[in-house]
Amino acid sequence: MNSGQTSEEKKSSPITLLVIIGLATVFVVLIFAMFTPSSKSSRQIASIVAKFNGNTTLKSNSFFNLNFTIGNPYDISLENVRIWVEAAPELFSFSYNPLNETTTLRSFSSILPRKNVTYFLANVKVERVYTQMKNIPVVLKILYTSKISKNFTINVARKEALKWYGGVENLGIKSLGKNEKAPLVISFLFDPKRFIFEKGKNEVATFKIVIEDVGGGRCVKDMKIKGSSNANLVCKYENNKLVGSFEFLAKPSKKIEIPCNYTFSYLENRNFDSVPSSLEVSCEYLETKTFLFTIAP
Repeated sequence: MNSGQTSEEKKSSPITLLVIIGLATVFVVLIFAMFTPSSKSSRQIASIVAKFNGNTTLKSNSFFNLNFTIGNPYDISLENVRIWVEAAPELFSFSYNPLNETTTLRSFSSILPRKNVTYFLANVKVERVYTQMKNIPVVLKILYTSKISKNFTINVARKEALKWYGGVENLGIKSLGKNEKAPLVISFLFDPKRFIFEKGKNEVATFKIVIEDVGGGRCVKDMKIKGSSNANLVCKYENNKLVGSFEFLAKPSKKIEIPCNYTFSYLENRNFDSVPSSLEVSCEYLETKTFLFTIAP
């Protein structure tokens, strides 16, 4: 009778244990990856900060004050700011009128970056109710002009002279200044190798201007887009041909891609060029904040 393990069984036990540990580790890593936010996109949604200063439990058939602190978290100023409140007319009123844009509007010329303003509306009436009501929304709306600009250069070079200008990494679209935190952002999609001049082979560089809405709201009207460069730049939006310096309106969208060509055949007579250019995007931008109240009878 063999009461012990064979030598093969003794050798296989540690190997089996290692396999089990390895599979368990892979399983844990997969689970972690499934529940970890993806870092694929560098665009993080930002939003206006709004705080209600008061008690969110209200007494039926009484009055209270709407007092909000509203902060600008962006690196740009918010211009032509309009703030108002909306709520159910059967539950709230102000001077016997419903809470809406007409009756509760407050205006500010601007809110500077990292600064706050106060929205105050006194003596809002809570209408009479006969049972407790929970999660009653009062909606704060902030409408402002969002405007961003991006200065950049278009760098092109002759293939034979490229070594004198730091190599291909210095070619293409080069943004100037820091990237500002804003509801709208501008970026570029391009291949720097496309900006190397070779006569008869490569004389036109293609790239895309990308405009993204990464804020906590939306553009409520057409976006105004203004570009400035030289006449060798040709872009296209829908059926519009945009040459050099241009201005046009674009329908609001979370992401707009504008294809462009830059013709640099003139490099036949020179080695390198860096073309100063700029882009400006603006729109009327609306952000909405909802606060929930309880009404006690």
